[in-house]
Amino acid sequence: MTIRNWEIQPSFARLILASILIQVCLIIFHIGFMSERFWIVPLFVTGLCLLAFSVERTILLMLLVTIIVPASILSDFIFPGGFRLQEVMLLISLIFGVIDWIFLRQFNLRRTEIDLAMLCFLLIIVFSVGVGYIQGNASTVIWRDVRFPLYYVVFFLVTQFVDREIILRRITPLIIFAGIVVSLEYVLEFVGAIDLTVGDRFVRVARLQGMIFPLALLLIIAELMFSPQRWGKAVLVFVFIPVGLAFVLTVGRSMWAAFVVGLISIGLMHFRTSRVRRWRSMLIVASFVVFLIAIVFSFQRFTGASIDAQIFERSRTLIQFEENVHVLGRIFSYGKAWDEIVHHPFIGYGQGKTLMLLNYSEDLKRFEWVKAWTVDSLYLTLLLKTGFLGLIIFLWMYVRTLLASWRTYNSTDDPRVRSFCSAAFSTLLGLSVLGLGNASLINGRFTLVYAIVFGCVAVVSRESKLMEGKV
Repeated sequence: MTIRNWEIQPSFARLILASILIQVCLIIFHIGFMSERFWIVPLFVTGLCLLAFSVERTILLMLLVTIIVPASILSDFIFPGGFRLQEVMLLISLIFGVIDWIFLRQFNLRRTEIDLAMLCFLLIIVFSVGVGYIQGNASTVIWRDVRFPLYYVVFFLVTQFVDREIILRRITPLIIFAGIVVSLEYVLEFVGAIDLTVGDRFVRVARLQGMIFPLALLLIIAELMFSPQRWGKAVLVFVFIPVGLAFVLTVGRSMWAAFVVGLISIGLMHFRTSRVRRWRSMLIVASFVVFLIAIVFSFQRFTGASIDAQIFERSRTLIQFEENVHVLGRIFSYGKAWDEIVHHPFIGYGQGKTLMLLNYSEDLKRFEWVKAWTVDSLYLTLLLKTGFLGLIIFLWMYVRTLLASWRTYNSTDDPRVRSFCSAAFSTLLGLSVLGLGNASLINGRFTLVYAIVFGCVAVVSRESKLMEGKV
């Protein structure tokens, strides 16, 4: 009997009986630590049984949960060891992956052009943990810091166990679907928070989930421009409406800038590959902007909310920043971080480094000193915790991913691949701009989403090369 004969599947009667037995035990024996949220235990066990021995399904569910579940709900479920729900799912997928790799794949590795750069980035993150301990940083802060960049380990799960068809047929639609769900959450929260009888109130909906909007919107636009027959133009335009509206309601200046950069990038890529009527590329890009403005004004007319005034006010602070206390506080934090960086420029202070920064209190109407464990800037955060060494390695990995998506876009004739690669390239280009005022690429649970996107780019690039070689 060889190892390849060890075929264990969820359809086996013993596995089904075991899951039923666990369910019965969970109902009979009350688990006190879950209190009123006891229902999550059988639900979690059932989901685990359904996902058993499938890295692909675990990654898909992990991606969906990470995007659509609000932070207020996820924070209620802290597992033993301080693990969050998405981290438990990541560990499960790692266990499934090791089992698959040993018993079914016979230690066979699937390589991509981004592997070395990603491995070096993960190694420098682990190295920064040691630096943090040497610098005397608090261990609790060190492990809170390092958990997020270590999410990039999911990159190797994607490259080893997910193929191109799963990415194009499941992951891409799943991200768009998740964007629709989050957009409905935003719109409903906004409508519920304003007074429709007055019509002059505006309540900004600012959730971490909103980070999905630029990616979802660019995926929708890329499908419309490169592969409209796949889902149909009417369907794509219809799903663009709620996602675009919620995106505007975030009133996030950095996200707006990232989206504009991504939109221009998609337009130029379409212009470059169009053989006839190339002027239509810019016209299509402009039409998306006009359509988005029309959606916002229609919604404003329906609700009476002063959205245009808020957009103007938020945009004005980009120029007259000295009038906005929050922008001034952020600029001060950048200066404070840079003052620390120059003392340890090569390897930084390691994970767990904290700063005393000025934060404006809305309740007290004044600035107060607070201890912060991160800075609202991707590049300054990397410099502070990993030094120029970590920043260079991260940029190496980032540029490799950008080039992989660009080369695949130029070499393929498959409209689905061209659509995905144009959206991925444009999103990553936009995120590089977003990183000036946001560190979500290495901080927060959305790091997991971006790591999966990096893996998807690597897989699509690798398998497109193989298919072109066969032809």
